Amino acid sequence: MSANHSQKAYRHIRQKLLDGSVPPGSRLSYGTIGKEIGISATPVREAVGQLASEGFVELVPQLGAIVRELTREEAIELYELREAMESYAAARASERISDRQLSELSKNLEKSRELVKKVRKSGDELANEEIAGQFHFLDLAFHMTIIEASRNRRMLKMVGDSHILTRIFQANRHEFQLNILETTQKEHEAIAEAIRSKDSFASHDAMQKHIRNSLDLTLTEADNDTTDRWWTQ
Repeated sequence: MSANHSQKAYRHIRQKLLDGSVPPGSRLSYGTIGKEIGISATPVREAVGQLASEGFVELVPQLGAIVRELTREEAIELYELREAMESYAAARASERISDRQLSELSKNLEKSRELVKKVRKSGDELANEEIAGQFHFLDLAFHMTIIEASRNRRMLKMVGDSHILTRIFQANRHEFQLNILETTQKEHEAIAEAIRSKDSFASHDAMQKHIRNSLDLTLTEADNDTTDRWWTQ
């Protein structure tokens, strides 16, 4: 039972990290988290220990569990890892993807396209929090479908973890900006088309371009942030 509770807490905290509700520097309260999901603090502490071993949180004396902040070097390394893995996965997906997975990509793109249209029609340059959250959910699902289609099971968790790290380390959500949503949508369309055409080289290159652009945007946003410390120096 304790192991089940620990895993329940682990999944719950991972989701909180992924949806951005606990940004870098936040303290994780074992008691509060336990109350949220109806368990004691002990399995939450066990779950946090696992998250600490995976690099998502730090255990700081006198303070407890703190969501990690990212150095510039770590940000670059993270995106370089994603580029290597996901570009390879996109190439393999073009050779191995199933009809079901192709359909999932098409539905994903249709939904995200509608979100971009909503933001454009609103006349605002920034998406509201609800739309931005939905777009991010679709963005993650898009990438994970491609990893699944590559049929490399070991890569699934590695890429999933890298996306969580990307998410929790983004103090400024540049995804909220309309032009970034439009660019992301366009790049996702190009990746899906290359995979659909079974062109492994084009699939690799489209994914590589997408992730490199994401890194450039992340670094630009951080460098332009004069209000808060986005990463540690």
